[in-house]
Amino acid sequence: MSVVDVKPYIRHHPLIGYEYVPNYEAILPQPGGGQYTLRINAAGLRSNRSYALEKPAGVKRLLVLGDSYAAGQYVSNEQRFSELLEKRCPSLEVINLGLEGTGTDQQLLIYQEIGQRYEHDAVLLMPFLQNIRRNVVDARAAIDPSTGQSVFIPKPRFELIDGRLELRNVPVPDQRLPAREGIGADEAMVRGRAWKNLLAKWPGMGMIKRFVSKIKPWEPFPEYARADHPAWQLMRAIILRLHERVQPRPLLIAPVFYVSYLRQRMARNYWQRFSELQTECPRLRLIDLLPKLASMGQEAERAFFEPHDCHYSPVGHLLLADVVQIEIKQLGLIE
Repeated sequence: MSVVDVKPYIRHHPLIGYEYVPNYEAILPQPGGGQYTLRINAAGLRSNRSYALEKPAGVKRLLVLGDSYAAGQYVSNEQRFSELLEKRCPSLEVINLGLEGTGTDQQLLIYQEIGQRYEHDAVLLMPFLQNIRRNVVDARAAIDPSTGQSVFIPKPRFELIDGRLELRNVPVPDQRLPAREGIGADEAMVRGRAWKNLLAKWPGMGMIKRFVSKIKPWEPFPEYARADHPAWQLMRAIILRLHERVQPRPLLIAPVFYVSYLRQRMARNYWQRFSELQTECPRLRLIDLLPKLASMGQEAERAFFEPHDCHYSPVGHLLLADVVQIEIKQLGLIE
């Protein structure tokens, strides 16, 4: 059973596009059955508690940026990797700034607008591979909670002009246009996703994909295949801007992927691109989530809400907490 999340817990934001509604709490359905509790604090952060702008004495603080994978879509706050890390490490605070549906461009703006207000020691960016496509559009497909109709929600967008990032579509319009009208959104990508979902339901399609991938690794995001691809160049510039803002603190990057990366042989062009960034940025560290998940074999699919949804399950957040805990220990954030 799939769940259509109409997101009644978000509202318009003139810079970021939208934000969580402060002091919101609801019990919502999970994919495949069950429920989870979503709580948003007074500052508009998804958390069961509030955080002071200044760190408490003797505490290290990690900020998390990302979309729904980082935000913990379909799991309760206390089941998220960020809260699990806090529970395991009493001298660590993890402020999760993840906002579902966002691109890396919006995550940069979240850091500049909100994250920099909080005293912190390091930043963890979790770019879902599809973010490279979200960055190039100025609207995202969504469901209007009041009508249930497909709409486009406007968002900010950067353009790379002569090597410089220039912000567009700000202030973000406070409107949701019917999907048929569009407002510069990549409608071809939306239609392509519909065809992809339809083809995936054909009998034997999974077996065909696995056979083909043995001959040549499947690359669902060809934007990562070339270092000079315009979409990657834009994403690269956004991450370099974030790295510049985060310095001298370390920036950790943990790319997030679909479960298909565990089921079949997939191209790892994305890892090549992010590794090249590491040579440019002295305070940037990469976290490879794939080996940890792959080591589980068939059990790895329990880390996702498969076959109902692509997001991390509570098991996935436990594994994510394990991996991040090792990295921040090496950074000296925890003992």
